[in-house]
Amino acid sequence: MVCPHMATKPSGKKKVSATKLSAPPSQRFECRDCPARCCRLPWSIRFSGEEAQRYLSDPWVRERAGREGAQVIERGVLPMREKDRRLECVFLDEDMLCSLQKRFGHSYIPRACQAFPFGFIHDEENAVVAQLSRLCPSIRDNYGEPVDKQLKDKLRQKGEPERMSKAMATLKGMILSQPQYIRVARHWEEQLAAGASPAAVLARLYDWMYAFEGALPHGSERAADAAVQAALERAHASEVEPLSPRPSPSFHARVLFAYLLGNLCYPSRVRQAHRVEQAPARLQALRSFGNKAAWMLGRGTVDMLFVPRPFKLQRVRAVERFLSAEEGALVSEYLRLVVQRRNIFIQPRHLLAGVLDLSLATVVISRFARCRAAAEERTRVTPDDVREGIGVAELLLLSHANVSEQGRLMKNLRWLLLTNRERFRHVLATEA
Repeated sequence: MVCPHMATKPSGKKKVSATKLSAPPSQRFECRDCPARCCRLPWSIRFSGEEAQRYLSDPWVRERAGREGAQVIERGVLPMREKDRRLECVFLDEDMLCSLQKRFGHSYIPRACQAFPFGFIHDEENAVVAQLSRLCPSIRDNYGEPVDKQLKDKLRQKGEPERMSKAMATLKGMILSQPQYIRVARHWEEQLAAGASPAAVLARLYDWMYAFEGALPHGSERAADAAVQAALERAHASEVEPLSPRPSPSFHARVLFAYLLGNLCYPSRVRQAHRVEQAPARLQALRSFGNKAAWMLGRGTVDMLFVPRPFKLQRVRAVERFLSAEEGALVSEYLRLVVQRRNIFIQPRHLLAGVLDLSLATVVISRFARCRAAAEERTRVTPDDVREGIGVAELLLLSHANVSEQGRLMKNLRWLLLTNRERFRHVLATEA
């Protein structure tokens, strides 16, 4: 099926060979019952230079985009405008359908739009694994047609799948080959499937990773398989310290919320480089700073994307934590899926950063779900709150966000948490 915001009929693309196409069993997708969410996000939708030239060469496209919009297209990004306190693509019509699609056909729109919410990656067995974004309501709520019938068309639209990194590094600089680091990742999957609170599991995995890396031989650039096996056995035998909940967010958790969730609050969420018709910069910058200050203090009223109405941050304290409850299983299931789909292993980096990614996602999902409950003056989250929080984690951390493009503050925060056990645990304990 093709998005009504975008497509009517798929067109031919260069074929991508694959030995096997894989997606979660029983997963469904159909683009309906959604107010063009993929066209109305505070996120840049990128396309190729060839696509940019095609759009800029058409007089109708240039007129629709306007002078500012054409300049954004030159940079290989779809231009966005503010409407009803949120961003939307300049080519989105009042009927929530894509004007490019309606005028020129499905093959004309950016390939990223054609394929959304599908992405693809070659896993360690060279199967092509579908990356299905939970930001999409159909994927999140699992309605529509079975995705296995749609995979080939979506793969053609998306193009060549990404590939996993051939190696990852320990914090001390030892290189682990892909088969070696996948053995570690399978342990993560097993632990996340065990049924405990995801916060407790991730705190345990952080210590387990330090024990594993510490057991590897020093002075070697690359690890031998026998050394990896011995280090795994040593790590399995290491002691586990329980994670105790914090009564209030740690300083670094508040920085995380201010940077990520604060950027989803109005007007921060519309202050983007690809926006046209910018409002007065000083006023918006001041109000955006006010958003971040509110998150740091845990006080004040914010207007947050995907939350039904503005709410007071103080109300979040009254919402019960849920990661150790039944709703926490939804988070564990999602984190296990993230590991299985392998896209956190695309960039060569420290292997422990994968555990950090899962941990930051857990904290963001929990805090967002509690905010959504607070906005409706509830003291307990619902599964829908958690699923919407998972979509936010997809947007901010695990699917659509590119770690290499994050600002200096976020990069420094990540490194600090990666190398400081106490501060890492305090962030997790904020929502435990």
